[in-house]
Amino acid sequence: MSFQAGIAYFDERDIAAFESETIQRCVRFDGYGSPTVHRSAGVFLAHAALQGSRRTPSEGRLFSGPASAITFDGRLDNRQDLLLLLRGALGANTSDRAIAAAAYETWGADGLARLIGDWSLVIWDAARKAILLASDFAGVRPLYYCARGNRVCWSSRLQPLVDWGGASEIDDIYVAGMLAHGDCPNRTPYRDVHPVPAGHAVLVTAEGTRIRRFWDLPVANEIRYAHEWEYEDHLRSLFREAVRCRIPADASCLCELSGGLDSSSVVATAAEALRNGEVKPERLVTLTVAHGDSLDKPFYTAMERFYGLDSIHVSTEDLPFVTEAATGGARPAFWEPRLKHTAAIARVIGATTYVTGQLGDLVMGNWWDDSGQVAGLIRKRQLGSAFRQAFAWSKVLRVPVAWILGRAFLSSLPLWLGSAKRCRLTGWTDGPQDTEDSIAAAFRKRTGLADTDAFFSREWIHARPERRKHFRSLMRWLELRSLQAPEPLEHLHYTHPYSHRPLVTFLLSIPADIVCRPGEPRRLMRRAFRELWPPELRQRRSKDGFGGVALDSLRPLANELLRRRRLEVVERGYVDSQSLKQRLERLALSLSCNEPQLRQIILLELWLNNLGSRAAKTEGAAPRVLTSSSFRP
Repeated sequence: MSFQAGIAYFDERDIAAFESETIQRCVRFDGYGSPTVHRSAGVFLAHAALQGSRRTPSEGRLFSGPASAITFDGRLDNRQDLLLLLRGALGANTSDRAIAAAAYETWGADGLARLIGDWSLVIWDAARKAILLASDFAGVRPLYYCARGNRVCWSSRLQPLVDWGGASEIDDIYVAGMLAHGDCPNRTPYRDVHPVPAGHAVLVTAEGTRIRRFWDLPVANEIRYAHEWEYEDHLRSLFREAVRCRIPADASCLCELSGGLDSSSVVATAAEALRNGEVKPERLVTLTVAHGDSLDKPFYTAMERFYGLDSIHVSTEDLPFVTEAATGGARPAFWEPRLKHTAAIARVIGATTYVTGQLGDLVMGNWWDDSGQVAGLIRKRQLGSAFRQAFAWSKVLRVPVAWILGRAFLSSLPLWLGSAKRCRLTGWTDGPQDTEDSIAAAFRKRTGLADTDAFFSREWIHARPERRKHFRSLMRWLELRSLQAPEPLEHLHYTHPYSHRPLVTFLLSIPADIVCRPGEPRRLMRRAFRELWPPELRQRRSKDGFGGVALDSLRPLANELLRRRRLEVVERGYVDSQSLKQRLERLALSLSCNEPQLRQIILLELWLNNLGSRAAKTEGAAPRVLTSSSFRP
């Protein structure tokens, strides 16, 4: 894990001393080494790595090649394959960043697709006089940039870049995405400051900025085996690899354990690898966050007994979902106290890695309604099988067979007819029952929210009809960078075995009915991992949530906002005042109010208030920022 930041002026002016000092401050963090830098005409790159890391050779040094300089943050999982492919382009330095630089010099930006792992990088291409910023397909490692005038600056951390660049203006498009979708793809709360999109390369030159995709959804992939046990064997092999490559050999490791099948499978696989000597962390510790009457308790305690690992339990009673003061840092975020507490635990036990079970529901087929599979049978003209499967889904979902068949028929039509694009892809019971909305009509029109799909790409539409729902869900996860390390955990290897690219590609390429069938969500997972779990987990069919914990934090905040005469979200024209007041009153009484969207409004309001408070405190400090005069010759 490392931090990276820098600046490039395309008129090749000298980098001012205050700029280079600011950039080096951007990459400083407790436990990290002194920054290493690259300086050339108009260009300054800085990089700082975790001290004492032995994951790869030369981890702590910024790499400079004959035609480029590169900073690299993350981990490569296919190092050995790349060393063979690039043996003619590599010298004695075989660090991950040297491999990434050789891949770029050998294959160009498209070659970045061959880098499998959690990573982001910055390359100064001296021959093309260009800065290239890129992030892996899952967008796990953060990287932000601001390109204006004749310069571009970037940083792994958002707040230093905002302070340094003087980017204080709120981006209305981000706000629209946050209120409508919980977040906004390819945006930050600040105008002109953007995250590098997952699976893309951002090329910045004197002529402008171009964003180019180097990784595509595997919509055309199709894997079929003669026997079901072959799918199980392949899944076990890929999952072991996904977990093993994420366990450090030189430090302690925290593993999230909620008691659900996803996190339990990660912990079980890590424990087995530890027992077999396949991984050798200094210490492997599970971390469980639970509330007092959690239904998960029998399951995570069963896992702890079964594997005998060190365990840490954290109660949500001391870590509220959101408060007036705890609303995230540079961007709005829930559960800031929990994340900061996790970071403190990691420091105490010497952990450099935090492994989660995120994305497991999606890739392992935890779909109660996956009746879109019927469309695949209709497409293949297997009408008898389509009717039988539709009848099976009808019994499980308790909806008419005609509805399932009709939706499947529309999905199976050729795209040029247009019907498939209009077909509703969510399930009969998916989505909130209460869709009440307080977004102001003028704001909705101005930001393009009238088109619900305008914020997200539609590449998923080219997948087989029975797979479109899965690819659409994955695309939203990736475009929102939902797997990115939260701000308080950015200094850790925050990583997710279920986002291992070979695993994701495999599970989205095999027949959908292998992964999930009517009444059998996670079918393949349950068959493949059954022996990993203690008996209690093998029968588990549901999982507890934290909805009650969230409401306990939100209800008093609703009462507090009702007492205020002025609300930022209303003054800025984001939200309709009367609608918001009515919904806050119902929330305070625990009545139906479309709570998922209302919690985003409450978070945004509190965050904007805190943002204003921070600005007022620093108003007299006159921080040195890059103003518009810095961009002119």
